[in-house]
Amino acid sequence: MTIFELLSNAGILLAKLWRATRAREDEGLYRLIQEANFYIWRTGQVYRFEDYLGRAAADRHPAEASAWSGEYSERLTQAREHLSRIRASQQTPDDQHLVQVAIDQLEFIRSTGQQDEFYDYLKTFYGNPPPVIARFDTRQEAEAWLNNLAEPPSSAYVLVGDDYLEVFYFRDRAVRGFERQYTLERFIEAVTSRGVPPPAAVFSTRAEAEAWWANQPAHPIWVFVQIAGEQYIAIHHRKIAHHTLHPLSILKGWEEEKKRLEEMEKAQQAEGRPIDTEE
Repeated sequence: MTIFELLSNAGILLAKLWRATRAREDEGLYRLIQEANFYIWRTGQVYRFEDYLGRAAADRHPAEASAWSGEYSERLTQAREHLSRIRASQQTPDDQHLVQVAIDQLEFIRSTGQQDEFYDYLKTFYGNPPPVIARFDTRQEAEAWLNNLAEPPSSAYVLVGDDYLEVFYFRDRAVRGFERQYTLERFIEAVTSRGVPPPAAVFSTRAEAEAWWANQPAHPIWVFVQIAGEQYIAIHHRKIAHHTLHPLSILKGWEEEKKRLEEMEKAQQAEGRPIDTEE
């Protein structure tokens, strides 16, 4: 079983077990456990977590290990305790192991010193564009960077120019590369579903907008601005200390891509083939 299958199976079992007790248990605890799983996936740490699982139990859970601290500490401690009760109630070693994986995800985040990052993720992930870990002027520069990494993230986003590309890496197959996923377009579509908010500032030229955005003292993560009559989303990429401006007209490309995927799906269904959106 691959680490991806293990994480998926653990999530499926936990969802089933939690549904059986949801009338008695706090759904907020389950949300925290789910988000620990999502955090590991979305921050590209699947293989790092796999290596963590490969360590001796005494190394993963030392007796002197510190407890959770900070604003979510009480809830996370409760989630950990509830998972332990669920694990103890399971009848098969396999199910006990899958519940233990959920416990280990919480322990991984805490023991690797990622509490603050996880708390920040809980508060900001769904309201902000996905974070990027690097930026390059050209695709060739990005590919050279990726090929020179000893251990790439299992997934992550980078900027090539102003375009989002997703890193993919399969350690067991020694395969790495980039995919165009229309990540930013999906975010813009979501936050403009009820209309585009009024612009935070209006400019005549892009140069004026770039100078203004780069010198914002509070560094909001994103705002809408208007340049020469066109709407843009301005994004501050905190991890790489970089600012970008993206015209909302890029949504046209996403609309075309959605139509292409719909047509592909209809064609595959007509032919009785499995749907494959990777073509």
